[in-house]
Amino acid sequence: MEKLEIYKNDNYVLNDAFDQVVMNLHIQHKQNGYKSFVICGCEAGGGTTTVAINLAAALAFSGFKTVLIDGDMRKKNAYKRLNEAAQGGLSDYLLGMMNLDKVVYATTTDNLFYIPCGKLIDNPTRLLCSNKMEEVSKQLSEEYDFVLYDMPAVVAATDAKVVAVGADAVILVSAIGKTPKKALVAAANSLAEINANLIGTIINKMDMNQYRYQNEDYDYFEKEKYKNTTVKGKR
Repeated sequence: MEKLEIYKNDNYVLNDAFDQVVMNLHIQHKQNGYKSFVICGCEAGGGTTTVAINLAAALAFSGFKTVLIDGDMRKKNAYKRLNEAAQGGLSDYLLGMMNLDKVVYATTTDNLFYIPCGKLIDNPTRLLCSNKMEEVSKQLSEEYDFVLYDMPAVVAATDAKVVAVGADAVILVSAIGKTPKKALVAAANSLAEINANLIGTIINKMDMNQYRYQNEDYDYFEKEKYKNTTVKGKR
């Protein structure tokens, strides 16, 4: 199958932010054995898919065999960033219309694989609750170092919660200046009610001034006075 194009990000600041997330997921993987993560928003429009794609690419770049699954089967492919060239996806597999190897796509990023959402489904919750979904989740966890599920916002549908209870951990995505505190609290409480393992929140859409405030030394090694500094060892 044709490889799907993954946009490569060259922004130093953005890469630095995702490196921090990769480090934290690596620690969770080492200490707790976590491999599967649900990435979902507190509400629609928080940029969850952008975060999920960049995080998956960052993990793959670090050498981890990673698969990103588009679990939003309610949204048309016209609104998707990676599904245009795909002939099948998760829903097609869960409906028994295609084999798993036919819906897993290689990408232009080494170590990164992608499963599109597949055909539009009116009520995907039933498919996500099926034994077939449980089986494929287990199989993917055995074959990949990291499994990321890009799911709809918690408050938008029950889909994210269905997958969250079977995943190792959940990460919420919130947009600074856009996601109200009450929406973040409501999403966290909703996940707590089903005993989903919420391990943190990624704050999205932060401008440079806000990022500098939160990470004062984000550009430490890019500063001119440190760039060409060399340490001479003793002979």
